[in-house]
Amino acid sequence: MNIIKKLKDNKIFKEKSIVKSTIEKAWMGSPIEVEAFLIVNTLKDNYCICEEYEEATKKTYKIRYIDITTIDGMEPQELAAVYGLAPKTERFGKRRNQ
Repeated sequence: MNIIKKLKDNKIFKEKSIVKSTIEKAWMGSPIEVEAFLIVNTLKDNYCICEEYEEATKKTYKIRYIDITTIDGMEPQELAAVYGLAPKTERFGKRRNQ
């Protein structure tokens, strides 16, 4: 969550970013948890308001920063490392060695 706040402060994580998170949807009358891509509409201190990407219903979801798995296709830790906001991850060393 701390990494996401750094990304938000540096305007890397902002409105219209695409995030991946787990949301609860209804399927055949029962609630199920589904991993979905969401577009950020509003940023708050500890959560963001998002709507599902390419979904006609325009239903909004309150997603806590701790529940976000990817931001614009990258894990938050790796995205912060690319911009120099966090230590580089193990993946950076693997690419150099190949």
